[in-house]
Amino acid sequence: MKKISRFICYVHIVSFFIFLSSIYALAQDINVAGKIISSEDQKPLSQVSIMIEGTTRGSLSWNDGSFNLIAKNGDYLIFKSIGFDSVRLQAASSMTVIMSPNYIAGTEVVVIGYGRQQRKDVTSAISSISGEQLKEMPVGNINMALQSRIPGLQITSSGNQPGAGSMARIRGINSINVSNGPLYVIDGVITTGDIREINPEDVESIDVLKDASAAAIYGSRAAEGVIIITTKKGARGIASINYSGYFGIQKPVKTFDFINGKEYEMLRRLAYYDESGEILMLNDTTATKRFDNQLFNALELQSIREGKSYDWVSQILQNAPIHNHTISVASGNEKSKLYISGNYYNQDGIIKNSNLTRYSLNASGETQISERLKAILNTNISYVDNRLLDQQIYYNALTISPLMPYSDSTGESTIYKDPTKGTLFIINNPEVLTKSPTYKNDDRVLGNLALEYRIVKDLLYRTSFSADIYNSKNYFYAPRNININGSYTLGGYGSLQNFSYRDYTFENTLNYLYSLGIDHSLNALAGFTFEKRRQEFNYMIGTGFPSDKTSYKDMSLATKKTIGSSFHNWALTSQLARVIYKFKDRYIFNASIRRDGSSYFGENNRYGVFPSVSAAWRLIDEPFMNGLKLDATITDIKFRVSYGVIGNYNRTYNAIYSAMSSSGYPFDGKTVVKGYQINTSYLANKDLRWEQQHQFNVGVDLAFLNNRISFIADYYNKNIKDLLLDLPLPMSSAYVNQTINIARMNTKGVDLQLKIHLFKNNNFNWQTEFNYSVFKSQITELLPGIDSLRPDLKVGEAPNSLLIDYVYDGIYQAGTADSVIMRALGVKPGSVKIKDINNDGKINAYDMTIVGRTTPKGWGGIWNYMNYKGLSLTIFANYMFGHSIFNKAYQDYLYSDGRRLAIKEGLNFWTKEVKDINGNIIVEENTSTNIPRPNAFGNATKTSPTGTSSFAVQQGDYIRIRNITLGYDLPAKITEKIKLRSMNVYMQFLEPFLFTKYKGVDPEISQISTGTWSGSSYELYPRYRTTSLGVRVGF
Repeated sequence: MKKISRFICYVHIVSFFIFLSSIYALAQDINVAGKIISSEDQKPLSQVSIMIEGTTRGSLSWNDGSFNLIAKNGDYLIFKSIGFDSVRLQAASSMTVIMSPNYIAGTEVVVIGYGRQQRKDVTSAISSISGEQLKEMPVGNINMALQSRIPGLQITSSGNQPGAGSMARIRGINSINVSNGPLYVIDGVITTGDIREINPEDVESIDVLKDASAAAIYGSRAAEGVIIITTKKGARGIASINYSGYFGIQKPVKTFDFINGKEYEMLRRLAYYDESGEILMLNDTTATKRFDNQLFNALELQSIREGKSYDWVSQILQNAPIHNHTISVASGNEKSKLYISGNYYNQDGIIKNSNLTRYSLNASGETQISERLKAILNTNISYVDNRLLDQQIYYNALTISPLMPYSDSTGESTIYKDPTKGTLFIINNPEVLTKSPTYKNDDRVLGNLALEYRIVKDLLYRTSFSADIYNSKNYFYAPRNININGSYTLGGYGSLQNFSYRDYTFENTLNYLYSLGIDHSLNALAGFTFEKRRQEFNYMIGTGFPSDKTSYKDMSLATKKTIGSSFHNWALTSQLARVIYKFKDRYIFNASIRRDGSSYFGENNRYGVFPSVSAAWRLIDEPFMNGLKLDATITDIKFRVSYGVIGNYNRTYNAIYSAMSSSGYPFDGKTVVKGYQINTSYLANKDLRWEQQHQFNVGVDLAFLNNRISFIADYYNKNIKDLLLDLPLPMSSAYVNQTINIARMNTKGVDLQLKIHLFKNNNFNWQTEFNYSVFKSQITELLPGIDSLRPDLKVGEAPNSLLIDYVYDGIYQAGTADSVIMRALGVKPGSVKIKDINNDGKINAYDMTIVGRTTPKGWGGIWNYMNYKGLSLTIFANYMFGHSIFNKAYQDYLYSDGRRLAIKEGLNFWTKEVKDINGNIIVEENTSTNIPRPNAFGNATKTSPTGTSSFAVQQGDYIRIRNITLGYDLPAKITEKIKLRSMNVYMQFLEPFLFTKYKGVDPEISQISTGTWSGSSYELYPRYRTTSLGVRVGF
C-alpha cells in the first residue's frame, strides 16, 4: 500500500513538473517563418493576412509568399486572403501553408477614385493588373509593360531609342486638337506627365478607369481615362530584404538587304545618264571620265578604282548591354509600416553613344499615431541621364553613298557632298553625329503626405498634400564638321534648354460608411481639392564659337545668340461627392459629381460640372438562381450600365489671352525699326470652355466552372461636343485664326477579355488570357456648312487619320495608250504613272484621294503562363490589324534618284537594255516591273506633285511575340541551406519574333503630336531584340 502511495505521489510530482515545464515552454517566443502557396497552381500568394488568434498581432506575406513573425508556443495562426478560404494552423518555426480558392467571383479589391472597392461591387468599366503580373515582363518602363495587357488601353512607343517616350490612349480618339493622353494618379499624386521614372518593381497594382462613371470623380481632366498606380507598402513582421535584377544584350534587327558599292555605282550612272529614256548606252572612255568627275567625288572615285564598299549601317550599330537592379526593404509592426527601395537602370542604345541611365528611390510608410489618427507618406525621387541622338543618324547611314569611306587619308571624318548638287545635297557623317548627342538630365520628385482621422467609427476624415516637382535640362553642341541647316560656316552650334514645373495639390475628404442590417450598405464621399501649377521654359542658342572645345559650356563665347522664355501659372479648385449604395449585396448603385473651376478659362466659363451614374445587378446572387442547380457551372453573372460627363482642357491656356511678338516696321522707306505688337496669328477668345464627353457604357461579367473561365465584355458610346477648332478669320480682322468650341465627334467601341485556366493540378498549371479592342471614331460636325477643313479632317472620318495622296497606277510604257498623257506631262517611259481620278488629262490636287486609314480595326494581346513543379514559362504576344502605314522610307529605297542608297529589291527597276562601249549587254531589258527607272531629274515629281503616291501605303497588320520568359523557383530545401527565403532565376527574350508583311523597321509606330494615329513611317531608329538573364532573391 505504501509502495502504491509512493508511486502515486511520484506520479503527481512528475506530472506537476511536466505541467510546469509545459507552461514554461508555451510561454517561449518562437520565430515563425514559412511560405504560402495556392493549392491550384502552387504559385506564392502575397499580401495574405496572418494574425495570431486572440490577439491584434500579425503580419502580411511578401511577394514571394514568404512570411515571418514572432509567436508563442501553442499559438494558432489565422491566414486570410480575398478569394481564398481561411486557414487555421498552429504556429511552428517552419511552415508551408496551402490555401484553396473559394471561387467567389469578384472578391479581389480594385482601386477607384479616392477609395477601394471589391471587384464584385464595381459598377463601371475598370481593368486591373497586379505587380506580380507586371513582373512576368521585366522592362524598365511601366507603360511598355502594360502594352496590350488591358483591353481598351493602347500603348505605342515613339521610337526605339533609349529614353524614347510612349503614348497611352484609352478607348480611341476623343479630340481633334487636344491631347488624347490619360490622367495618372500615383499614390494619390495626380499627373499628366511621363511616368518613365517609376520603377515597375515598385508597383503593387495598376487600375485603369475606362468609362465616365469610373473617371468622372476626377472631373475635367478625365476625358482620356485614368490610370491609378499603387506602389508597394510595408507589412507587419520581421524585416524583409529583396533583390531583383537582370542583365541583357540588345541586338539590332536587320530590316533590308542594301546594295553594295558596285551596284550603287551602276544605279547612279543610269540615273544621270540619259534623261530621254529612249537610248541607254554607256559613253566612250573619254566621255566616261568627264562623267565620273561630275557624278562622283574624289573619295568615291578612289573606292571605285579599288573596288571598295562601305557599310555605314554596321559602322554605327552595336550589340548593346542593358541591366536593371532593385533592392527593397520592407518591415512593420502593430503601429507602423515601412517600404524603401532603390533602383539603378542602365540601357545603352544599339546606335553607338545613345544611353539612358535612371536612379530612383521609392519610400512609403505609415504610422498609427493614436487610436484615431494615422499618418501616411509616399515619395518617389528619380534622376534620369539621357544621351539622345539626332533622329536622322540612322536615315543618314541608310542614304549615304556606300562608296564614301568612313574617313580620309589623314584620318579626318568625311563629309558627303553630291558633286552634282554642291551644298544642296549634303549628308552628315553618321559616325560624327553619334559623337554629338543631346544630353538630357531630368530630376523628379513625387510625394504625398496624408493624415487620416477617424472622427467616429464610420466617419473618416482625410487631408493630404501632394507635390510633383520636375526639372529638365537639355544640352547640345554641333561642331564645325556637322551641317546645320545646310551650312558649315556657323563656327559651331550650341543650345541650352531648361524646362521645369511645380505642381501642388491639397485635398480634403470625408468618407462615411453605414450599414443597416444585412440588406443595406452606404458609402458616401465628399471632398474639396485645390491644385496649383507653375511652369517655366527658357532657352539659348549660340553660333560662332572660338573653339569646339568650349561647346555649350560657355555660351557667352558665341558671337551670335538667340534667347527665349515662357512662363505661366495655372490653378484648379474642385468640389466632389460620391454615393455608393448596395441592396441585398446584388443591386449596386453609384452616383458622383464634381465641379471644377480652372484659371485656364475666362470668367464666363470658368466652372464646369461633371456628373455620373452607374448601376450593377449581380444576377448570380438572385435566390431563383439557386433553384437552377448551377453549382459550379456558372459562378458569376453581373450586368453593368453607366453614364457620365467628363471634360478635357489641355490646350486652352494659350488661346484665351493675347500675346506679344517682335516685328519690324519700315521707316522713311529705307530702314526697318524693330518693335513689338499683338501677335496676329490668333485672336484671343475668353469664352472658351471645356470639351465635354458624354459617355454611355454597358457591360457584363461572366464566370464559369469555378472561375476557371471568366469573360468581361464592354460596349461604349461617346458623344463629344464643344471640340476646340481653329476658325480661319477674314483678312479684314487682322488676325489669322481664333480657337473656338464648335466641333463634335463620336467614338464607339468594344472591349473584350477572356481568361481560361486550362489545366490546374498539384504539378501542372496553365493559364491563358486573350483581349481584343476595337473602336470607330468619326467627326459629326465641324464648322456650320463646312464638312472639311483639310483633306485629312472631314465629317464622317476619324480626325487626323486619313492618308491623302495620289493613286499609284503602274509604270508608263512606250508605245501604249499612255503616250498622249506622257507628252502632256513631259515624262518618259519608266516613270511612275499616277491615276487621273477626274479624267481631265492633268495630274493635280484634284486627283488626290483617300489611299489609307491609319486607325486599326482591332488590337489586343494573348498571354500564356505555364508552371510545372517550380519551372515556369510565360509567352506574351500582341497584335494589330486593319490599318495603313505611309512607308515613305521604303519608297525612297526603291525610287532611285542616284544619290541615295537603295535596297536589293530596288535593283528590279524599269530599264531598257544597257550596253557597254563594245556592245556587250550589261543590264538586261526589264519593263515588266512596278519599280520606276533610276532618274535624278525628277522621276517622281514630274508625275506626282507631292513626290509620293499610294505606292508607299502598306498594311500595318502584325503579330508580335513580345516576351518569352523561362523561370525556375529554387525549392525551399535549397534556399534554406543557402540562408535565403526564396530565389527565382529566369531567362527572358524580348521582341524575339515579328510576323508582318509590312516592309519597314517597325509597324508599331506612333508620332506623338495630337495623340492620333499618324501612320507615317520614317527610318529613325532601328528595332532590336533583347536576351537577358535575371534573378530575384528574398533574404
